[in-house]
Formats: sequence, C-alpha cells, structure tokens
Amino acid sequence: MGISNEVLALKDQIVAWRRDIHTHPELGFAEQRTSALVAKALRSFGFDEVLTDFCPARTAVLGVLRTGRPGHVVGLRADMDALPMQDEKEGVPYRSQTPGVCHACGHDGHTAALLGAARYCAEHRDELCGTMKFVFQPAEEGPSPGGAKYIMESGVLDDVDYMIGGHQSTYASVGQVMVKSGVACAGGHAFKVTVTGVGTHAISPQDGSDVISTAVQIISSWQSILTRQVDPQRPAVLSVCSLHAGEPGATNVLPSTAVFTGTLRTFSDPLRTGILEKMRARAESIARLNGCECVMEDEDQFPVLTNDDAVTEVIRKAAIEVAGPEAVFTVPEPSMGSEDFAQYARRIPSSYFMFGVRNDEKGIIYGGHHPKFDMDEDGLLYDTEIFLHALRHLLPNN
Repeated sequence: MGISNEVLALKDQIVAWRRDIHTHPELGFAEQRTSALVAKALRSFGFDEVLTDFCPARTAVLGVLRTGRPGHVVGLRADMDALPMQDEKEGVPYRSQTPGVCHACGHDGHTAALLGAARYCAEHRDELCGTMKFVFQPAEEGPSPGGAKYIMESGVLDDVDYMIGGHQSTYASVGQVMVKSGVACAGGHAFKVTVTGVGTHAISPQDGSDVISTAVQIISSWQSILTRQVDPQRPAVLSVCSLHAGEPGATNVLPSTAVFTGTLRTFSDPLRTGILEKMRARAESIARLNGCECVMEDEDQFPVLTNDDAVTEVIRKAAIEVAGPEAVFTVPEPSMGSEDFAQYARRIPSSYFMFGVRNDEKGIIYGGHHPKFDMDEDGLLYDTEIFLHALRHLLPNN
C-alpha cells in the first residue's frame, strides 16, 4: 500500500513536466508545444510507435507499447489543453507566461502523471503483458466537438479492450480517490440563439421590434420547460451564459440583433433532445409574437459519460491497493459537469476516476476553472500509481 519506490523516483520528473506545461499553457487544438514535449518523451522511453498528426485533432499524440506477450489492449488517456483565462496565482515560479491562458483544470498534471506511467511501463516492459496505448488528447475543454471524438473516429483505438482515465479534484485531499460506476457525468449541449428585428430610435419603439425584450422573454420562458414539461425526477440544467445586443454604452438606439448562448446538461441523451426541441419551438413562437425572427443553432458537445461497472471495480481495487480502503470513496451522484472521455466510453468498456490534489495547509483549495487553481503535486503520484495497478489487473487475458 502507498506509493512505490519506483514511482517516488519519478516524482521530480513528473513535477518538472507538470510545471513546464503549466508555465506554457495552450488552448484546445493548439497544443503544439505540449504535443511536441509528449512525443519527444515517449520516443525517449523507447515506445514501439509514437503517432502524431493521425486525425483532425492534429495535436493528439498516441504512444503504443507492446510487450510481445499475450494480453489485452488497454488505453490510458490524459488531456493536454488549458483554459482561456488569466492565471492569478502568486508566488509560484510556474505561473503561466501566456496572457489570458491558464491550466486551471489540472490537465498539465494529468499529462505529467500519464507520462510518468508511460516511462515506468517502458522501463518494466518485461514484467507486463499485452499492449498499452497512451492517449494524450487535445481540446477536452473545447472547442466542440473536442479531441476525443476525432481520436475515436481515426480508428487508432479500435482494438482497445479497456480504457481508463483520471482527473484531479480539489474536493478531495491528496491520497483520496473517488470512483463512480454507471452514469458519472452529464451530456453537454451548446446553443446559440440569434434574434433579428428592426432597429429604431429609442424614442420610437413602435417603429421597430425590440430584440432585447424578445431575447429576455425567450430566456425566461425556457425555465418553465424544466419545471413544467420535464419529469422532476430527471435532472436537467439549462443555463444562458452570454447575452449581447447593441453597442456598449448606447442610450438612444434599439438594436436590430440580439445573440445569446449557453449550455444544456442532462443525464439522458433522449431527454436532452426533447428539451432542445421545446426550446426551439418556444423561441420561434415568442420571436414571431414580437415581430422578430429567430434562429437557434445547437451543437452536441459531449455525450453522457457512463463508467463500465467491471472496469470501475478494477479501478476501485487498484485505488484501495494504493491509498487504502479508508481513502477510496464512491461518488453517490453523477456530476452535471461534462467530460469528452465519454466518447471513449461509448464504444470501449471504460472508467474515469478522480484523485485528490487539495492541501489546505498549503492553501491549495481553489476548484477547477478558478484563476488561482493549483494542485499539490504529490497527488499526481497517486494518479500514476493507480494507472499502474489497474494495468496489472486489466492486461492479462484471463
């Protein structure tokens, strides 16, 4: 139980990778530097194949390690992209050097931890069996459809028997692990609504059509879809996240266009489809009543993430071996967050777990997507170690 001496020996390198990537964050589908770092490292480990530029997600990297002995094919995934936000941490040498871009969700740590597992596996190939495919994926945070979809469509994972992935959590302290069987994360859908009318002078509203008022009516009306047209035992979240109309500071002009965008999350893909149909019908009807036109565009971002029961049990067993039974928790309810690991789980028996990186004594308390997000890097060793223990259980052809 605990972190092995072999993984402890990798700590300095894992931390160095993480801080290098954190200092130089890159947005989705633009992870050129990170991708090159990963590919160079995998080649230096002696991987059989290191694939780049193999799908429309051009920055994706796939490392293939074959043992030459019978066994399953297991995929392991880490995401590499950062977020479009400013890094507001203070007093750390690895603060982002790229204005407006920050690793505020821990993908830098995910990449570093998986590189640690890859190096270990390459150095201990003779002790393993089967084949391992290490997936370093771009654009988990978007833009849609994210990197996982393109990787799956490329066919490079068609022979994979099982898939596993890990994600940091500042809701759990270092050494704690969270697992969830079945539905784990909501499916995500993005929408954009454009309301078009006739602009006019603010003193003559009767000569135009008020797109701002129309947009507000649509947004307000939508909420009753969730409260009156959806079974209250079927959770759904509908959030409008931006609304733009007119010129900033304008006081005497009614604009001709209003645009608002947002997200819809559910634990059921058919439920999400039904709600979207109701949203579109409401929007178009309200726009007509106000003398406006309305166009609603929507985009399926990520499907519902469902963890395979058997693979999750393997992750649970591996986590207990590493952290102890008292530190492994079953998440009682799925998250409304979305995760494009779901693209793998749709076709491959998969499981996605959470490992703790919180440390109150060090002030590492801010959650993902917070401008002061950071992680206790000791938590990355648990991610690496759990990957290795899970591999030992999944690789044999039993």
